[in-house]
Order: sequence, then C-alpha cells, then structure tokens
Amino acid sequence: MKNILYVIGLYSGLCGHPFISTASADILFESGTLGPTGTAEGAIPSTNVSAGVYPGVRFQLTQPVKTEQIGGHFVDDLGGTFFGAIVKLEDATDFPDSADLSTPDVLGATQLTFPVLSAEVFGDLSLSLNPGWYALVFGTGRFGTSGSGGALRNNPDIGDPAYIGLHLGDGWFNFADLSDVLDFSNHRFVINGVPEPSS
Repeated sequence: MKNILYVIGLYSGLCGHPFISTASADILFESGTLGPTGTAEGAIPSTNVSAGVYPGVRFQLTQPVKTEQIGGHFVDDLGGTFFGAIVKLEDATDFPDSADLSTPDVLGATQLTFPVLSAEVFGDLSLSLNPGWYALVFGTGRFGTSGSGGALRNNPDIGDPAYIGLHLGDGWFNFADLSDVLDFSNHRFVINGVPEPSS
C-alpha cells in the first residue's frame, strides 16, 4: 500500500474553470495558509484526488456554525469535477463510516471544478453544524463527479492538521502513518460560513 500511495502522492489530476468565492463569509476552518497559485499540474507536489483516493482532514467545532462553502487549493490540466463532503465523526480518532460515503454520517456534499492552473476553488454547501468532530473530504467518482486531480502541498500548515485519506480497497488511514514514505502535509482545505448563536 505504501508504494501505491507514494506514486499517487506525487500525482496531480484534472482541470476546469474554478469557482472563485466572492462571499464575505468567515473562515470557519482552514488546514493551511494559501501558498503560491497559478502553477501547472506537476510543477508542485500534490496529493491525488480521484475515485480511488480521497484526501481530507479532521476538524473540531467548539460552537454551532452554518457552513456556506467548502474548497481549497487544487489543480489539473484536463478538466473535470470533484466533490467535497463534510462527515460527522465520533471523536478525534474516528474515520468516516463508509468507503463510498453513502452512510448517514455524511452530512452533505458539493461539486467543484478543478482549475487548469492551481487556484483556490469553492463549492456551495449549506449545513448547520453543532460542536463536535467532523471530516472534510475530497474525491471524485461520487455525487455526480468524475476525473482525477491534485490537492497542492505548498500551503503551510496551520497548527498540526489531522490529515486523513481513503485508498480504495485499503480503507481509511491517517496520512501521518505514511511519514516514512512521504510527507503528506501542507494542504489547504477550507470551510467558509458564519458562527451561529449558542442556544
């Protein structure tokens, strides 16, 4: 499995026209600070985003929020769509309940388009979330999407994000477990929205 993930970790995938947010929503969560954009596929290391590999990150909310958009820094030179999903977790070590994201812990998903040159792109996703643990996951082959792209690894981590991934056939895992193979860090995965008053 490590040899497979080493190869896919160096791969960047699809393309299209990015949806650039102009909303004034707050950043509710960001795994890393946006790095340089406008680079071609393969120019900067990236993590595969495909029907066989779903990268993501766990995050914790300490107050109720309403999400508006999810996205991050992605690239591809062919064109295609990918999905972003928010999944409810039990705690800081939990994983999504299903490999195909078909279980009730998946709270919602949206479709995004890979940019031809690397850019921060977003898709609309409106969810009311209570305090607790969640995962933000990206991939293709579900929710009406197809193709294969890359999540850039040039975005300095904020703190110590708990990156996770799914490799089809092997299940969910922590990217930190692959640190002896390759450093799967410095992604930019983002949730925009607004805090809601506590009841």
